[in-house]
Amino acid sequence: MATPHACAALADVFPDLLRTRRALVGTQNTPAIVALTVVLQHGPLRISEVADHLALDLSTVSRQISHLKQRGLLDSSPDPADGRSQRLNVTPAGLEELRTFRRAVVGRLVDHLDDWGDDEVAQLTRLLGRLTRPDPPPGTVDLTHHQSSPTRHEMQLQGNA
Repeated sequence: MATPHACAALADVFPDLLRTRRALVGTQNTPAIVALTVVLQHGPLRISEVADHLALDLSTVSRQISHLKQRGLLDSSPDPADGRSQRLNVTPAGLEELRTFRRAVVGRLVDHLDDWGDDEVAQLTRLLGRLTRPDPPPGTVDLTHHQSSPTRHEMQLQGNA
């Protein structure tokens, strides 16, 4: 069981982690990229579902989605369960935007972690994944210790990464 002392040390690292993330990922298109990623991972989604995934206000997400649709990165189609609602999908141009962004981030990570071994990167990835995933329901198998194959959205984004 994690002790308060160990958890306090982890909490102390969070500001530096966020600063490093901003340096590696950037901030210019972050809301757009995050919204596109959510739709790719979980789509097709309603705008309200995107807002729920991002824990943001619906009006904020609506503006982001409108901008992404204007740029041709998202499109929408009627929701089969409720024709009044629309479901969002990532367009081929949106997928290419995500691939380009991913290649840039992966390149910066390779440069930043040039003295790390793949095993260290894998361990960090596993632990951060474990930290950010909700607790599994009781009675389920914890797969965080097993190597998994890429998810559907990871395979879509990997082209040239």
